[in-house]
Amino acid sequence: MTTTTPAPAKTVLTRQQRQCHLLLLLLLSEQHFTAELLSTINDTDLETLHSDIADTHEEIHACHRLAIRPQATGGYIIEGTSLDKQLCLFHWLRRALRISPDFVENQIIPRVKAGLKQRGIARALYDEMNLHALVSLSARRLNRQFSERDARFLRFWLLYSLHHQLAACLPEFNRLQREWIECRCEFSAASEVFEHISRQLSVPMHSGHSHLLGFIFSLLKIPDPVSTSGRHEEQLHFAIRRMIHDFRTQTGLHFSDEEGLHRQLYIHLFQALERVILGIGIETNLPDEIVRLYPRLIGTTQQVLQPLSGQYQLHFSAQETGLIAVIFGAWLMQADALHEKQVLLLTGDNPPREKELEKQVRELTLLPLNIQYQTVQAFHHEGTSGEIDLVISPYETHFPLVSPPLIHAVEPLTLHQQQRIRAILEG
Repeated sequence: MTTTTPAPAKTVLTRQQRQCHLLLLLLLSEQHFTAELLSTINDTDLETLHSDIADTHEEIHACHRLAIRPQATGGYIIEGTSLDKQLCLFHWLRRALRISPDFVENQIIPRVKAGLKQRGIARALYDEMNLHALVSLSARRLNRQFSERDARFLRFWLLYSLHHQLAACLPEFNRLQREWIECRCEFSAASEVFEHISRQLSVPMHSGHSHLLGFIFSLLKIPDPVSTSGRHEEQLHFAIRRMIHDFRTQTGLHFSDEEGLHRQLYIHLFQALERVILGIGIETNLPDEIVRLYPRLIGTTQQVLQPLSGQYQLHFSAQETGLIAVIFGAWLMQADALHEKQVLLLTGDNPPREKELEKQVRELTLLPLNIQYQTVQAFHHEGTSGEIDLVISPYETHFPLVSPPLIHAVEPLTLHQQQRIRAILEG
């Protein structure tokens, strides 16, 4: 009896894996990639490919100001500055090494090495032994121990730097970015690495590569909130203590664990400052919702961020500010300083007025509010359901037999009404 071995199951790539493949090919290879070739590499139909390209375009445009454009010849290119492309590559290569390492090893690295060979670069410069030695040198100079994945990433990044040095794709940094990294130990370590490489090249490595690798070392660093190893760390600790003090002073609210809040803000801001300095966006829809639900929390966070922004000559985007506001809000909740209050807003025939009234109420307090809605007619017949702390109506209405405090706000809230609402919600 003859038996046959079943064929191995076909591997189906996830959308994120397919996106990683697309971006690495377009960012790293000089090959002309048509839609047909890209769909063959990812083993998808053209409809899926076009959907992947649209999704990837939207993501890299939001985070890195890049665009994927079709060419008249049928291929695709990525448009944007060299720095934005290389920062995009940093994030997507790290992602690819996590979710699709075989593609990097079997498809990307051989393409880059083949390009170096064609340009006459000595193999000894980019063989694994030399790359391992350079990464080990970096770890010693930075007094760090890289994880295996980060060490693998850095070995590839050095290959990539050689490729772009020869292709004259050099990142350009503004004055603030150069000053930011040049005073850090990461820049010194990066410069020493490229000094070793330059000795084996006919043309020295451009200084822009040292700045970029310095930023890469910093982006790979895990922030340590108990560290005071350098001037940057000390300045950030001081700025955070001032932020917490200003927040407490402006709101009159206290955190039961200010040290815990300080540690979390340090970890977040250490990374946020790098993003803002380099112009890296973030993927989140959270701040838009936070702005709508907690306008006073956002406003207070913007105010306490101003000294930090001035100190570093930076502007925090609405998204970055929103994430910092979430940290403040979460620690207030965690400390039981705030309790979610239940507010009932009566609705009728004037939705714009209702929306404006809700906005005014939310601007009065840092408290998390759960605003529910009920028609005036239902309120007259049924009263309130559940535990409601306050009823607000933009319409003239009568009280049911039993009800929580009710405030008529037919016109914009008066100062007396504002004070009464705040006293009810914060009492």
